[in-house]
Amino acid sequence: MGEEGVEPLHAYGLFSVSERLEVHQVMIFEYLDYERYYDSISKDLEKLNRELASAALNMQQYLDREEVVINGERVRPLVLGVNLGFRGDPEEPYLVFFVHFKGKPRRGLNYYENLYEEEVAEYPFEAYWFFPPNARVEEVECSGTSELVGENIVVIRVEEGERIAGYEKITFRLP
Repeated sequence: MGEEGVEPLHAYGLFSVSERLEVHQVMIFEYLDYERYYDSISKDLEKLNRELASAALNMQQYLDREEVVINGERVRPLVLGVNLGFRGDPEEPYLVFFVHFKGKPRRGLNYYENLYEEEVAEYPFEAYWFFPPNARVEEVECSGTSELVGENIVVIRVEEGERIAGYEKITFRLP
């Protein structure tokens, strides 16, 4: 029994951006786990802590391969923590990652850019960007589809099997 019996189902990325360009990111990965791998390790604190530390390290290594840029300056997303939960059934675990990074705000136009390896989405996912009240998103370049909710919220959706170009950019004005 092990992680190989765990199938990714869906992911969500929630990004909250402050006026000081601090980004608090929460990523939620939902799985189908017929062998109940995560349920079994959740009952053993030592195994659970090892698994969560390994998941955090793997996520950090993944983020380190990305080139995240805010206003022309590379920034380093940092995994601050990870948690395991269940959607009411031991066969439906999820992992939640807590990530932080910060850029330097400037007057007028600001931008976030992310360059990463091109791939095909193994599962559907959404990213939700919530900028401060009175901020205004000017432009979004990304794979999948994007929509604006009001002037300061971006929703990006990518379907399973969709090609991900490896580049995204959000241009915005801060209040």
